[in-house]
Amino acid sequence: MGDPMIVEQVCDGSKAAGLPEAGLLPDCGGLIRRIAFSLPPAFLEARPSDWYRPLVPIGNLLQALAEDIEVFVLVEPQACASAEAWIGCLSLACPLRIIPVEGPARARQSPWTQDLFHVRAPATAAHEQGKILARPGARIGPTLAAALGWQVADPGVDLDGGNQLVGPDFRLIGRSAIAGEAFPPGDGGAGAALLSLDPRPVHLFAYRASDLGGAAMPVPDPRSLKGVYQCGFHVDQYVTVTGLRHAGQPLLIVAEAQMADAGTSPMVEQIGRQLDASARRLADQGFAVRRNPVPFCVTPDSGKRLPRLYNNLVLENAVRPGGERPLVFLPQFADVEPLDAYDAANRALWEELGFAVVPVHGFSQLASRNGALRCISKIVQRQSFQFDTEV
Repeated sequence: MGDPMIVEQVCDGSKAAGLPEAGLLPDCGGLIRRIAFSLPPAFLEARPSDWYRPLVPIGNLLQALAEDIEVFVLVEPQACASAEAWIGCLSLACPLRIIPVEGPARARQSPWTQDLFHVRAPATAAHEQGKILARPGARIGPTLAAALGWQVADPGVDLDGGNQLVGPDFRLIGRSAIAGEAFPPGDGGAGAALLSLDPRPVHLFAYRASDLGGAAMPVPDPRSLKGVYQCGFHVDQYVTVTGLRHAGQPLLIVAEAQMADAGTSPMVEQIGRQLDASARRLADQGFAVRRNPVPFCVTPDSGKRLPRLYNNLVLENAVRPGGERPLVFLPQFADVEPLDAYDAANRALWEELGFAVVPVHGFSQLASRNGALRCISKIVQRQSFQFDTEV
């Protein structure tokens, strides 16, 4: 293989249930029990003539959540009344709690809840406490921790949640999160802190410039990250953890870039090559890889050609009472864009993998901001789950 892009760590029992001791909450597994959202005041402002309505997809997701999922919506104190009025117009099955954000505002509140903090297990049952990992000066994570009665700890490293995916027995981190030009990083500093966040082995979502012509090329020093890049800025734009295995290997869904309309785009062609090379590297690291079609088209509000992030989703591997299949909450775009075929193709892929798809419409509203369903949410608690599903 010659370029593993993986570092192993000591991890006793990490494969038992996808929740190693002191490990991060995975992006797959048991039923979702708690989920959080950060809702900026700007989202709640009246928009009588604007096309951009970011509350539409968030409201659709909230209305799709089951009655046993507890929702926390974090809002600046001055916007709580507006949040209550908006939520009062929704048809919700899930219990929802509005939490005023604590502390002085140093910057505009971000809607990308996924990026703002990490959740460390154990957090598998309502009476068990997890831990929120947030950098000094952060407000959203510590406010949520106070509401839950959980502790807060400094992770010691700046790592957006969107640039990390956590599987049953692995972590996948985007190349841009690695400081320096060596992997694994040297002793001490941010690199050591990144590895110590969780005992699972760390893999990189990356490609070498030399890979873009086709097959991966051997390199003299496998540890060197010179000439190694990341497609996009967050791994969850283009990759999904499934919680499944194929031929004994963890199965990942990796985007395949496509033009959604007639014509050509050198940018889309280049991103396509980058994703192809990244998929080959993931296969070299021991993953099973399946590709899903991701269209690049002009966004209705910004006029930029950007991807529709079908990989940016949340899922469960356990089956809910009364159900027959585990659920995947899948962003959809065809309600305002001519993307019916792509919506349908991505639904079909997950159905073929054994999931019941919950289509969540309205995510064209966030396309120009390069975000979708996983970006706007943060799962805080899951039921425990034994990973043993082979497809």
